[in-house]
Amino acid sequence: MVAHDGRIHVIGGRFNTFEYNTDRHDVYYPDRDSWASAAPIPTGRSGHGLVIYRGRFFAMGGEQRDFDRNWQPHDKVFGQLESYDPTSDTWQSHAPMMTPRHGLGAVALGDWIRVAGGEPAVGGGMQSSIHEAFTLG
Repeated sequence: MVAHDGRIHVIGGRFNTFEYNTDRHDVYYPDRDSWASAAPIPTGRSGHGLVIYRGRFFAMGGEQRDFDRNWQPHDKVFGQLESYDPTSDTWQSHAPMMTPRHGLGAVALGDWIRVAGGEPAVGGGMQSSIHEAFTLG
């Protein structure tokens, strides 16, 4: 979730249980007390980081649990880095993080996006001390 230009953007996440991630992107307008839809995030996920950097919203990392027809789990931890342009309502893909993970901390600091910690496996119990930085150059 990020706040930008007087609006709150809720991007991705999960519904009800672990295996129901969403690609939804909903925008709340406090001045009207109403919601609207925006372009969905290309990679539906939960446990991801979101920061505002150079006027774009950057989403990184996250996790997802999918099940096949036989209810066998197919767990995924994402390294994808995608950005949203609120002016054009479009998403763009960028080079992925070197270490896919979820439950991470992310911040835009100076001309860098810093991504720290998180877990490289779906679920819980395996933390990391990895710190990576990204810039558009």
